[in-house]
Amino acid sequence: MSDKLHCKEIDAFIRNLRLINHRAGVQPGIIDLLEAYAGLRLERDDEVSFFDNDINIKDKEIEAFLSKNSHLDHRILNFLASYFMEMKIRGLKCILTSSHLAHLLNLSADEMNWLANDRKNHYRHFTRKKRDGSTRDIFTPRARLKEVQRRILDDILYGVRLNSHAHGFRKKRSIITNAARHIDKNIVIKMDAKDFFPSITFQRVYGMFASLGYPRQVSVLLTKLVTHSGRLPIGAPTSPAISNIVCRRMDKRFAGLGEKMGFDYSRYADDLTISSNNNKITKLIQFFKEIMQEEGFEVKEAKMRILRSSGRQKVTGIVVNKKQNIERKEIKKLRAVIHNCTNKDIRKEAINWAEREKDLNNPTAYTLIRFKHSLMGRVNFVKSVNPEIGEKLLLQVRNLEFSYQGNMG
Repeated sequence: MSDKLHCKEIDAFIRNLRLINHRAGVQPGIIDLLEAYAGLRLERDDEVSFFDNDINIKDKEIEAFLSKNSHLDHRILNFLASYFMEMKIRGLKCILTSSHLAHLLNLSADEMNWLANDRKNHYRHFTRKKRDGSTRDIFTPRARLKEVQRRILDDILYGVRLNSHAHGFRKKRSIITNAARHIDKNIVIKMDAKDFFPSITFQRVYGMFASLGYPRQVSVLLTKLVTHSGRLPIGAPTSPAISNIVCRRMDKRFAGLGEKMGFDYSRYADDLTISSNNNKITKLIQFFKEIMQEEGFEVKEAKMRILRSSGRQKVTGIVVNKKQNIERKEIKKLRAVIHNCTNKDIRKEAINWAEREKDLNNPTAYTLIRFKHSLMGRVNFVKSVNPEIGEKLLLQVRNLEFSYQGNMG
């Protein structure tokens, strides 16, 4: 059965389920939970069944939940226990209603609605210049909303299992692990998704929460709490994790296709990389673009690259021709910075670094201690890719004098 046909049959079943229960006079909140539960079961090709009257589940969390709600009809308890278990299997927190969500987020109902429905007043807006000269809109949530978003991130989003081919915004994953899949390949194809976060709309985020198994009202509120002006905002702590979840199906499609057609695939945020030793892989580029379009993303043509082994192949900043390495010009630049710090004015070098590497509007306010941390971070990154060169650079940085910590003015 094709995925599209399977989805249509599931949608038809759920529509009928809602209609039957609506006609039977079942409460809307229970109907939403029935819909969410049915979606979870059918996603696994399981029957939509409930536990028997005698609930016997050896799980302290579920036992506590049933104990708190022992006043409910046993049929409803059976269903709620079934739903609770489906969410737990997936490693997700069960959220039954909007009031339940408010409790988990440590909010009153009024405050949650204020944060969800007055979003424009809960963000700060500024722009950041891109390398190509254009600007990027950044929307950072104010303190209270940011606190709530971090709870959503920790308690819900981090529990979602991601595709192994996604390497951005994940613990124990990095641009290094992303590049590792593409070492010593004849062809490396790099594609960027245009306007990555903003292209993930309110409806797509809502669909994500609903597909995770949350009932409609809960999904709507969660979506309102993590979106701005109908889009996923660049600057919210929840946006990176949401983007990875939204991309799960696209990652699965590319990874599955790669197994069949002999190519490797990885994604780091909006950077998609495909590599192969079969030079004919380039004939599939149009097909790759179509997959991205079907998944709601557009290729940024200006940044698309086809890299052959005869030239330098670089993936997320890492050279991958024969082994992982750092570009020579990057090593040369760091050596020059360390040399200037040793033999010239270290404060002047810090200002140059703030202008060139950090793109700060007021580079003279950049402190030496911040310069030290930034330079050490860059050198430690080199060490993680090329330990021999990195260790030598690190020893030189440690010997520098960063005792002056005031402003550069």
